[in-house]
Amino acid sequence: MKPWNGAAQPMSARAFTNAAERIGCDVAVIRAIWQVESSGRGFQPDGTLARRFEPHKMPGSDLTWRDSKKIGSARREGMFLDAYEGNPEAALQATSWGGPQIMGFNFEAAGFPSARAMVLRLADSEDAHLDAFVALVLAWGLDGAIRAHDWQTIETRYNGGGQGGAYARKMEAAYRSITGKASAAVLRIGSSGAAVRKLQSALGVEAHGAFDQVTDHAVRELQKRADLPVDGIVGARTWAALERRRDVTPKAQPTTTDDVIDKTIAGALKGALPALGGAGGGALLDRAPQGAMDLLFYGAAALALAVAALWIWRRARGAA
Repeated sequence: MKPWNGAAQPMSARAFTNAAERIGCDVAVIRAIWQVESSGRGFQPDGTLARRFEPHKMPGSDLTWRDSKKIGSARREGMFLDAYEGNPEAALQATSWGGPQIMGFNFEAAGFPSARAMVLRLADSEDAHLDAFVALVLAWGLDGAIRAHDWQTIETRYNGGGQGGAYARKMEAAYRSITGKASAAVLRIGSSGAAVRKLQSALGVEAHGAFDQVTDHAVRELQKRADLPVDGIVGARTWAALERRRDVTPKAQPTTTDDVIDKTIAGALKGALPALGGAGGGALLDRAPQGAMDLLFYGAAALALAVAALWIWRRARGAA
């Protein structure tokens, strides 16, 4: 029997809670990551372990990541079975497995002696998927990012980067759908802007907007007093500790919806401004009949109001 065929037990009632306790984070954070990474399932409809073969990861392959991305699911599975026949362990290592999509070559960090051993264990139950995910997170030092809701760091390290923030926005959207709350913006050494000034004011240090060593020291002191991991990263739990001591509301992280709104506003402004006075716009207005002029300006006014409404709503979401 192939190692990806197993008991395929579904998630137990306490699996997410156990994983969250090991990492020291909210259960909703683990659920959000699981939802994005696995689309909510760890096994395929036929009961076999969810998998995705990455042929460019096979030894000696001349394929690139972009080449691999274009391969359809049926052909991909056929390539995997052929590779498995020729070199089983290499094929298992070149494949992502289970709900968390753990690459086989990460078997050691996930707590296994081989990719085969990992696949055999994951094929038994979805609980094993979360156990392996937690082991990997702890081995990579990603537990702090998860506690902070630092979706961008999770995307960069866990998903390998190159996503342009898409996974980060999906995870934030999933978290909001689960909890109804937005994640606070994550700040650290090197951050700057209004959110940092708000943080500095709440900490009682000079509010110049640059997260410097003084700010870092103040953050670490706060974390120490609040019995939090002292890492200097201002995420969900550090903001919560600060809110308990001061009246401060952190800026929210963006979601995929916010991304669409921002592009809509930018596109509307880009299209509207030339229409009223861009290249050739003045001559066009001079030749237009009065009725057309009225229609143009009333239309522009309506567009401006719509854009303003979107902008106000976007700002309100960001402050939520």
